[in-house]
Amino acid sequence: MVCRSFLVFVLTLALAANAVAAPPAADPDWPCQQRLVPHLSPATYWTGPAPPAGVDWHADPKLSALIEAISPRDVPTEDGIAKLTAFAQSLPAAERAKSVSLAFTALVEQTNEERDAVIARLKSLGARQRSLATRIESDEAALQAIPADASGDQAAERAGITERHDLLVRSYHDIGETIRYACQVPSDLDARLGAYARALQALLGAP
Repeated sequence: MVCRSFLVFVLTLALAANAVAAPPAADPDWPCQQRLVPHLSPATYWTGPAPPAGVDWHADPKLSALIEAISPRDVPTEDGIAKLTAFAQSLPAAERAKSVSLAFTALVEQTNEERDAVIARLKSLGARQRSLATRIESDEAALQAIPADASGDQAAERAGITERHDLLVRSYHDIGETIRYACQVPSDLDARLGAYARALQALLGAP
């Protein structure tokens, strides 16, 4: 069994690191060092022509299939750009600007959906980790109230609290590892959307 005092030491360091690394956030459940951007705006990325008003991109089977193929977060940027390029080059010149701008609108919509799911999961993990930290602190206080050399019922109580405490610490760090990797996903999606925008605008000759 891992020494409890070592686990307490590691947990204390982790909590201190989180307090230093995490910037102030309006949402206390946001666990990432990266600033929370709840929603991506097309204007941040797009300088090309405005998409046609009142047109549903889902109604175009070819465009819909393209967006569904390149929007999932595990699709490499290069693969998505290649598919976007092939799509744009297959369009008649007269329709290209309209269809390409509509494609970007669809990409923003789908990217936001992908990000929403990831952000919701990260907030859930953040809330769970905060709850674990509170429970661990409570167990620490309970352990301090029971002498280390206690016997009888007190010894049994201390052993039970120690076992639970150690499990909570492990869970805390397991969640922390998941958060560490997941925090990069929104940023990766943001970067990929920017790359898609630049590729589409280059195909249109837009700045």
